[in-house]
Amino acid sequence: MKNLKYILILTIILGLQPIIAQQAEDETAEVLETVSSNQKTTQEVQDENIVADASEQEEEEPKKSKWNVAYDLTLNSRFIWRGLVLGDHPNAQASVTFSNGGFFVGVWSSYPFAIASDAPNYKEIIPYIGYGGKVGEKSNLAVMVLPHYDPNVGGFFDFDNDGATNRLELRAIYNIGKLDFFAGWDFYNSFPGSDAPLYLEVGYSIEMPNKITVRPFISGSPNDNYYTTDEKANVTQIGWYTSKSYSISKEVGLTLKADMVYNPDREEFNAAFNATIKL
Repeated sequence: MKNLKYILILTIILGLQPIIAQQAEDETAEVLETVSSNQKTTQEVQDENIVADASEQEEEEPKKSKWNVAYDLTLNSRFIWRGLVLGDHPNAQASVTFSNGGFFVGVWSSYPFAIASDAPNYKEIIPYIGYGGKVGEKSNLAVMVLPHYDPNVGGFFDFDNDGATNRLELRAIYNIGKLDFFAGWDFYNSFPGSDAPLYLEVGYSIEMPNKITVRPFISGSPNDNYYTTDEKANVTQIGWYTSKSYSISKEVGLTLKADMVYNPDREEFNAAFNATIKL
């Protein structure tokens, strides 16, 4: 009977190993998809549960780290950022993200289809680094740090011009089910007169028929900042976006999205349309 018991335990452990491997693969795919959107950056990691305990002996053995890479290219009709229109020209946004487990690092960039003499000719390059993981049965948390760099103004390592070229931001993204929360805090080299601007956003994703997703959201800032016209606390966005994703091939995906945004502070309604190819 003892031998039979040990055989059953060994069979269960071996049977759980492919489940663990598949879970890690699925979680890595999630971080690549969400990080490349540059809106929400989060990833599922393995729980310390009975499954992990069952494979404890396997975990003690050295394992090779698996790095994954994802690319995406987005074409926008215009660049709307946190309720502000950063140019009325179409622009291209591209990113590359490397991830391993919950750790990720990458670069995102935006380039307008406008001549240099145009005032709204806004370019931006954002390298980022962060870590995301599961903090509950249905909740995830990711934290990342990044500089906002405008190559039109100065050098990449220039942090002495009151935020015009570079400012450092700390971001946190928390998801629980369909509800998501986003916070961005400029903690270094912000614009003059700004009290370390804090941007907050909350949204809810609704799955519609035909695999269409609608996400209503509201955002704003609770302190003195450059997001508002009077540099005081206010709501900067009330709106929603509608998106639908298509699978072109096993490794290529296409997402179409429409943003509808009203800025109560500026009393402006703006719309943007974009298409994203993910590799």
